[in-house]
Amino acid sequence: MAGKTSLIRTLQNADRKRVLTNRGPDAVRDETTKVFNVEEVEVDGTVLRVIDMGGQEVYHITYQLTLRQNCIPVIVVNMEQYEEISSESTHREAVRRLAFDYMSHLYLANPTLGAPKLIFTHKDKFQNAQFQKLRKNFLETSNQLCEEMIREEKALGGEFAQIKHFSESTEGVFLGEDIYEVGKDDKYEVFDLIKESLLQSSQHFVKPLPLVWEEVNEKVLSIPSVYSTFDEILKYVQTELQHIESSQLDIILTYMHDCGKVLWYKDISSLRPYIFHKISEVTKLLCVLYHHDPNIWQSRVDKFQPYFSEDGMPVEKEDFERFVNHFTETGLMMQCLLTHLVKQETPFTGLEDVKVAVCLLLTFRLLYGPLPADFKEPCFIVPQFANDFFDTSYSSPKNMLLRVETQFNGLALPQYVYQQMIVCLLKLFSDEFAVIKVKKNGANVYQDGIYTQLVHDYKSRKVSLHVSSNAANISRMWERLITTNNNILRHVLETWTASRPVTTCYCAHCLLLGLPCPKKVLNPSWCLRSLRHAIPSTRLCSGSSTTLCGDEEIPSALLYPCETLSEREADKLEKFVKELNLRGAEGRLANSAANSSQLDLPTPTITANDDLSDLSDDDENLYPDRKEVEEMKFIRLRLNPTSNPKIRQLFSNTDKVFTMTRKRGRALIINNMNFDKRPDLCRKGSDVDVENMSAMLKSLKFDVVTRTNLKAEEMLSAVKSEVIKEEHEDLGCHVLVIMTHGGLNNHIYGTDLKRVKLTDVYDLLTPLNFPGMAGKPKVVILEVCSGERSDYGQRGIDRFDIGESQKEGESISPPLAKVPGDKDAEAMNRLNYDDLLVVKSSMESFISKSHPECGSLMVRALVSSMYKHAGHHDLFTIFKQVQTKVRKLCLDKNLESGGQLVVVWDTLTHMRKLYLFPGFNGS
Repeated sequence: MAGKTSLIRTLQNADRKRVLTNRGPDAVRDETTKVFNVEEVEVDGTVLRVIDMGGQEVYHITYQLTLRQNCIPVIVVNMEQYEEISSESTHREAVRRLAFDYMSHLYLANPTLGAPKLIFTHKDKFQNAQFQKLRKNFLETSNQLCEEMIREEKALGGEFAQIKHFSESTEGVFLGEDIYEVGKDDKYEVFDLIKESLLQSSQHFVKPLPLVWEEVNEKVLSIPSVYSTFDEILKYVQTELQHIESSQLDIILTYMHDCGKVLWYKDISSLRPYIFHKISEVTKLLCVLYHHDPNIWQSRVDKFQPYFSEDGMPVEKEDFERFVNHFTETGLMMQCLLTHLVKQETPFTGLEDVKVAVCLLLTFRLLYGPLPADFKEPCFIVPQFANDFFDTSYSSPKNMLLRVETQFNGLALPQYVYQQMIVCLLKLFSDEFAVIKVKKNGANVYQDGIYTQLVHDYKSRKVSLHVSSNAANISRMWERLITTNNNILRHVLETWTASRPVTTCYCAHCLLLGLPCPKKVLNPSWCLRSLRHAIPSTRLCSGSSTTLCGDEEIPSALLYPCETLSEREADKLEKFVKELNLRGAEGRLANSAANSSQLDLPTPTITANDDLSDLSDDDENLYPDRKEVEEMKFIRLRLNPTSNPKIRQLFSNTDKVFTMTRKRGRALIINNMNFDKRPDLCRKGSDVDVENMSAMLKSLKFDVVTRTNLKAEEMLSAVKSEVIKEEHEDLGCHVLVIMTHGGLNNHIYGTDLKRVKLTDVYDLLTPLNFPGMAGKPKVVILEVCSGERSDYGQRGIDRFDIGESQKEGESISPPLAKVPGDKDAEAMNRLNYDDLLVVKSSMESFISKSHPECGSLMVRALVSSMYKHAGHHDLFTIFKQVQTKVRKLCLDKNLESGGQLVVVWDTLTHMRKLYLFPGFNGS
């Protein structure tokens, strides 16, 4: 979105010359757009009003004040930023961040909007061929994202409002005639084309206006105050236009709002009385809370002058500084601080003006309050500025727990919508006896013996709602859960009408037992699904009714809303819950003992602790001499838990790391050791690799499944069978390990010597095929070779090795794109391979070193590094260390000229890192 302001100023320039803003360190003043600006561009006598939205994330929450149905979306993409993000991550990530995340604000709220204009800037920074290549990647990736949303929409059965342009366009997201390229040295003609295009598109909205409308428009805009009430404007207009009636003024003001001349939220009862006719002054109000300057609060402290509060008490600088520190540390803003800032920095200077200003902020859920604070002074919660994070991992409850989880599919909801959900929750608990705790990713409320907690992870597009208490309160718990859940969904669906929530309700019986795959009900009948349907009615089961969970008969109240329990029914349920708690505790204890026993091996043990976490460590015995084979065959390191406080603090910070569940996930290991009719291709030592890899993954809390000696089709079938398992929905990560022979052009081989394309394997891990891991990390470990023969290592298979059983280029599944890390990294970005982390033992034309008795060098290095460093480093960093370690060892040991080149690449989204936090679950 960078370059918007320069574009607008150039379009406004009567001299037909480029105008560039200066935002460098030598700039005389800060020209960055704050909140949003409303500008006018005249084209052939028609005035177009342009809303220039501030691009910094802190301003996104203010976009909702400007949403209009009669607007033309214009997306401005800085190609320098696009190239930078693409190189750091993927083209998909770059397109999402620079285009789709902004389009979501417009199209989710107004799904009938037409095609957007797309303007590429900074063309002059590239050679033409390079620029056109980036342009092509951007457009192809945009269309790929759009196609995925359309497929998802069809799968949901058309139950939600469609984004009309996305579903109807046959040319893609951006139409050819709506795409423009702008460089520093371009002539003004390109801007003439942009203006003509905007004018042509605006004809759908432009209507001839009666002269009296123009007169009323001028009269309203001449009012000096920031806002007026409807009656005040009517009286003011009638001083010159006596014939204007209330109904006429209503229509005219609605028109003025729709074309961006005033702000009148007539459909919102709390704001209906007020018409804000100085939009630029409203942005000053928003800047009180939202500003991109990191030094703004210190600047306010430095400039502070003592004053007397409304109750006549003096406010000194130390008081003001204390209020500021309280806000920046907790996200709680004292009412006196908010009042002072509004009066000092905005035109809302009177006491009544401040009330109107606060009403505007409250209505759009920018803050919540007032509520009592630590200083015995009313304060407001501003969720966007709250600190710390709630633990997002799930652990078995001690009390009765009801849990629902909502996944928001389709175009991603803006981040601030999740913060508004927090306010939706808090507004249900206005009682002063409620105890409230707010953090950056959710809120916790205790009232009348019931805990209600909302935790969101906007990057995974999920919201979890937990309600807990003792079993006797089960009926009230269900009522609390249903009311809160539907209230949040109603807010989202009323504003973001094209959003697509899918809600899952979990069985409380399974949660108490701590089962890894609890029974669930998808979109339960009591859940608000879509505004197209009537608000669901809730059928209540009786307190004595039962249902089945698996083979066990359980009270229906553990899975379905229920009536108020009688005293006898409550006692019976309490007893049942206590028994479940005991069984759950016994099961967890047994699992803990089983996991511990996996590490209690009779072979020598080395302990990996904080002092051993230096990534520069050497493993002298990874590749043993002949006499050391039996001693070093199996890697036996004890994995210590994550102990570094700085790493522990990351556990619940979903902005920086992927969320981990208590059981980390599942792992599938495929090892092809023996090949049909070709004993000379036996991969000796691979059974040791399997044992070392399996033990390491189990110590990291993965359930491990091993498959051996599979034909090509069986390999793909094994992966397919794994990805359809429902239990992945409740897990945080997946690991796929494939050990086999490989060949050129990114093929691997089954035991029948038929080829499998690696891209076909990756395709099975996409969100479409692997929905349980959508938005979660998938780790792929490939111990395959693709090079020439080696006397002391594995080698790749070429077409002369396999005879005529399979022709060159033939594979058992349809062709897909090539794999990065070898010949064509770019192709991966055009496919939906999000959240993959891949390590491959060798790149094109290189062998993979392996010992016939101790296994492969890459696997041994990886397993050792994971034991030593998984508690302190993210997996990408560890894999890069393995890459360095293997290369260094090859050179030190003189293991073949050219050595072994391990390949590491990833498509992890949102710049998050993947930590496994061994032995730590957030508490």
